[in-house]
Amino acid sequence: MGENPLGRVGQWCHAGPMREESVTTPGPVPGPVPADGTGPADGTGPADGTGPAGGAGAADGAAAAPAGTVRRPDGRTLRLHSRGTGSTLVLFEAGLGAGGASWGAVLDALPAGVLGLAYDRAGHGGSDPAPGPRDLGSLVEDLLAVVDAVPHERLVLVGHSWGGPIVREAAARLRATGDPVTGAVLVDPAEELADLYFTRAAQSMTVLQGALLPVLARMSLLAPLQRATHRSLPAPWREEAAAAVSSPSAARAVRAESRHVTPGLRGLRLDPPAPLGAAVSVLSGRRPEGLGRRMRDELTAAHRARAEREDGRFVAASRSGHVIAASEPELVVEEIRRLTGE
Repeated sequence: MGENPLGRVGQWCHAGPMREESVTTPGPVPGPVPADGTGPADGTGPADGTGPAGGAGAADGAAAAPAGTVRRPDGRTLRLHSRGTGSTLVLFEAGLGAGGASWGAVLDALPAGVLGLAYDRAGHGGSDPAPGPRDLGSLVEDLLAVVDAVPHERLVLVGHSWGGPIVREAAARLRATGDPVTGAVLVDPAEELADLYFTRAAQSMTVLQGALLPVLARMSLLAPLQRATHRSLPAPWREEAAAAVSSPSAARAVRAESRHVTPGLRGLRLDPPAPLGAAVSVLSGRRPEGLGRRMRDELTAAHRARAEREDGRFVAASRSGHVIAASEPELVVEEIRRLTGE
């Protein structure tokens, strides 16, 4: 998952034709317009689209990225965080239990000439909750809704943990409809090639986390845990990232998603999708953290195997555990540079 405050076992999982989506934006790219149109969604950036782009303003901690929204056909909105401008869209998918702000350090360092976009999944941060099961397929649909809503000429998808399978499935659908991605970056992804995801311990931890998070949120105990978990992010992303996943709504959303992690990975294992047919980079954390060395080595071996299956590039993140985007964001940025040529 993403940044999991309950333990490291559960954090391993940190899912066509143009759809009728709409994007709320002050110009050609998402800008700081919240769902109600009253001003900056996070209260920090300007409402005229002049907020920091391409990392400007990041060093002094002036503001998190401008925010916009994508409206789904059922009326709910997905909140966006954007940096930069350009015809190349780099779209980020967070892990289980993490919001779009978890990519803040990477967004701040993106090269000029690309539009970096991260979003809060349904029920997280500024995004509305979604009805129905939150299985891999429904998560993929939301990601593709953002792709369809934002004009671009080239597309690079970046997924962390559980976001890895979501990105892979989205890329496969786009390829099937004749609109393949330029490339994909998988950041310590959840991986069906690793047996550890199917152990009783891993499945029990996923169930336990889903049950405990709403209780902690109601008791106001989840927020301090999340702030501690996000402490490696730069200001002002730290508070933004913690707040996005500390509410009872976010806890319920994580619980809804967590029920489908093991079934989603099992489905990929039983019916493996074809290689993406695009440039792929796979980053794997090498610090064992709570996993232990044996499990970390098993997961890294699965990441290496994924890179080989995709005829892609494998990168070992020697100073990172699971949350590479916070501990070594420069590695993620470098792979994006390689894929975009910017």
